[in-house]
Amino acid sequence: MILFCKGVNIFDYDTDQAREILKNCENIRIIDHVLENWFERGTDFNYIVECIKLKVPLAIIKTMENRFKLIYPHNKKTKHDLYIIIQITDNKDVEVVTSYPFPEARRLREREIR
Repeated sequence: MILFCKGVNIFDYDTDQAREILKNCENIRIIDHVLENWFERGTDFNYIVECIKLKVPLAIIKTMENRFKLIYPHNKKTKHDLYIIIQITDNKDVEVVTSYPFPEARRLREREIR
């Protein structure tokens, strides 16, 4: 189920906790920023939900206490990844903050550096 809402709560989750929450999440909320930019960015809400609920991310990166960057293969643009930025509320609800395509070459370069 997708819920559209506003609001932010902060709890300091680690990446293992985030993975577990993503496996079991029932509701995914899409915040206003995503809705405002959906046409310009060609956002496919169904694909975002499918990624979060069913797919294993290529990478999961913690960016803030409750915010994570999930990287998935893009479903429409070849040689691009889909970055989905989520935040997890204190109630363990998942909110999509933004999503955007990004060239996969950057992820592959970063992997080589590490």
